Amino acid sequence: MSRPTGVGAAEEQIIRTFARFLGAAALVFGVLLTRNAIALSAIVPRWWTPIAAALVLLPLLALWPAAKATDPRWIRRCGTAAAAGYLITLVSWLAVVDGHIPSNLDVWLATFPGLVTMAAALTWRPATSLAYLAVSAGTAEVVRYVTRDGQEHVVLPVEILAVIVFCSLFTVATIAAVQTGRTLDRTIASSVHHSATAAALAARDVERGRFHALIHDRVTSTLLGLAQRGNTPELSGQAAIALAELDCLRTSNVADEGLDVTTAVGLIRAALVEVDGDIPVDFDIRTDSLLVPRAAARAIASAAAEALRNSMQHADTHDRYADRLIAIDADPGELRVVVADNGRGFDPDRVPGLRLGIRTSIRARMDTAAGCTAVIRSAPGRGTQVTLLWSVQP
Repeated sequence: MSRPTGVGAAEEQIIRTFARFLGAAALVFGVLLTRNAIALSAIVPRWWTPIAAALVLLPLLALWPAAKATDPRWIRRCGTAAAAGYLITLVSWLAVVDGHIPSNLDVWLATFPGLVTMAAALTWRPATSLAYLAVSAGTAEVVRYVTRDGQEHVVLPVEILAVIVFCSLFTVATIAAVQTGRTLDRTIASSVHHSATAAALAARDVERGRFHALIHDRVTSTLLGLAQRGNTPELSGQAAIALAELDCLRTSNVADEGLDVTTAVGLIRAALVEVDGDIPVDFDIRTDSLLVPRAAARAIASAAAEALRNSMQHADTHDRYADRLIAIDADPGELRVVVADNGRGFDPDRVPGLRLGIRTSIRARMDTAAGCTAVIRSAPGRGTQVTLLWSVQP
């Protein structure tokens, strides 16, 4: 799905939701105001009412299909078209009207400033939207004032201010909702960045620890032996081994180096026990030769811990505690971790992509490690099963 620069998933979802609402509201407005518009068509040219209705209502009604369009920029185009069309019809009303409106009727155009401004505010800057509201609402009140009978006792500035204040409540709510989505997108981006930074720091710490161990076990012991016994064939061989290991460390990628399967399983179990040490972890290791990359082991450990945390937070219901199962299986070609419960469950297809627990802490972490995949199966009332898999790459 294409997305304009600077618009995140949460902001776009809010804009689409508001666009659907405004499209439906425009349909209701159109139905309710049809009788009024027909009654007033006697004091304007016959062609004016259908053209004015088309200029104002069609862009607003188009917000509904635009909200479902692949390109969300159609929402901006519809909102801008509605704003422009509304001002044009307001000004043209003053030019074409011939006569005055009975006091029991109202100018149907004067009903729209709030709705039109909300449509524009979905994609316009807040200051621009509020300025447009002031202009459109003020013009609408002027139109009502000069063409309707019985307005002698109306204080126009007070009426204009009242309409602007009333409509601004809905406009500000729209702006706040869009800004909330934007803030959430920034929070998600920051969380993903911090997650990647934490993974990089963890890899650096592992590499630093390995370097320190090599310095102590190889380099320092070789130098001490040289100081105590002088150069010997054994020390020459030990020095050669130390140099070879240093060179290997310089050119290697610690994230791609393998952990033996027992160490990898221990790392995963430690992450799960840190979340809840009372839940038993069943494991079945059917191979001794499997080497799991450090990055894959860390990704599975972090994702499994997050899956367990999600289960503890959401699986229980008000009248029953969910049962939980954790299983770790290691075969010659793969390592699998299953975190399951029989709790309340959910529909994975209806979970927004902006959910941090699933998107960032489970899927994103697994996607960044080569050979790793995450499968989430769940249904309302039928529990949840999260399967984390690493497979040997061909």
